Amino acid sequence: MPAEVQQFLDHLRVQRNRPATTVRAYRYDLAKFVAFARARGAGGGGLLAGIDRSALRRYQIELADVLPHPRSRARALVALRQFLRYAYDEGWIEVELSRQVVVPRYIIGDPHPIATELVPRLLAALPREGLRDLRDRALVHFLIASGCRIGEACSLDRDDLHPDGFRVLGKGGKHRTVFLTEDAWSAVQDYLGVRGPDPSPALFISVARAENPHGRALPGNRLTPDGARRALAALRRRFSADPGGYRLIEGLRSPHSARHTAATTLLEATDGDVRLVQEVLGHATLETLRVYTEITDRRKRAAYARLGDYLREVGGGAGRS
Repeated sequence: MPAEVQQFLDHLRVQRNRPATTVRAYRYDLAKFVAFARARGAGGGGLLAGIDRSALRRYQIELADVLPHPRSRARALVALRQFLRYAYDEGWIEVELSRQVVVPRYIIGDPHPIATELVPRLLAALPREGLRDLRDRALVHFLIASGCRIGEACSLDRDDLHPDGFRVLGKGGKHRTVFLTEDAWSAVQDYLGVRGPDPSPALFISVARAENPHGRALPGNRLTPDGARRALAALRRRFSADPGGYRLIEGLRSPHSARHTAATTLLEATDGDVRLVQEVLGHATLETLRVYTEITDRRKRAAYARLGDYLREVGGGAGRS
């Protein structure tokens, strides 16, 4: 990476206290801009030499060919916009070019949570035959109870966990306190009890043989988000042998589906307390929760059903008088 980009990434990591996952995402997204700038001949004059409004317009056009999905393109352009703003503040460019980067609009798709009535049945049906099963069971319980992102869950250590609540580091370097239900806490303790003491501080570890020689986890053994996705995919395949069982886990398409499930079940349990759900999930604004249309529509239908019952009751009473 050029020195300018590396300094910007260090700024995010040290001054802005952004999580390592965010810094890696920015590095990945800015690599595309670096390749574009180098193809234009940027070299002796620095990365930003010759970058102007027309060059940024050309970059956005070429980026659309590489990243046709507007959501992916928006993330890359947000990274570039912040880098250009930092470059202007540092005096590397004379003109504030960040405003020339137009982030495309996109529609956020509706979430696909597990139906609330299926959640307890799914949790009860999760296998528990060995360490792998117990870890996967604990992970599913943990994600549905806490609403954590999978990266947040994988970054936790065993010592971070407390029955009366614990803190996780979320997006933007912000901490928040989350809790587990009694069943989720019990599932995690069952997994840790069978796992036993080992040199790894991670809460969730990989159970691959290479990372557990002689059945003992290596010090650096930590389950990755990709590993968690593969674990859930394997769990879905096991359930697929039984059509009735697969119906329970069908909605658990990814770890993020568990987060959506946490949001919808908590909204139902709290009668639609979106402010509380915002704090639990760590969303920056309430606007993000508007994607949970299934819950709001269900509450509207229930309200209109009650209204219809009320009008029929009032109308019946008036007719009898």
